[in-house]
Amino acid sequence: MTYTASVTVTDQLGLHARPAAQIAKLVKSAIEANPALVVTFKHTSGKQAQAKSALMLMALGAKSGESVEIQIEGTSDEAAAALVADIQGFLIE
Repeated sequence: MTYTASVTVTDQLGLHARPAAQIAKLVKSAIEANPALVVTFKHTSGKQAQAKSALMLMALGAKSGESVEIQIEGTSDEAAAALVADIQGFLIE
């Protein structure tokens, strides 16, 4: 089952190096605990990236005020919602 959530990037610099690295670290840690986990970011431009790679996340080019869709597979909805909440914390100013 796939859990999907839309989040808005509110950091004035967009999805830049620091939040991308923090998100990738968080996702890698979650994958270590649950190897079946897959976390994908989809930008409104159509680009998508595996969230375990900071470089791929930055390549999305998500700017402040833009939304990205986060898709999470391989875990319960409750665990996925908690992961999205943690990720969202890195996307705010």
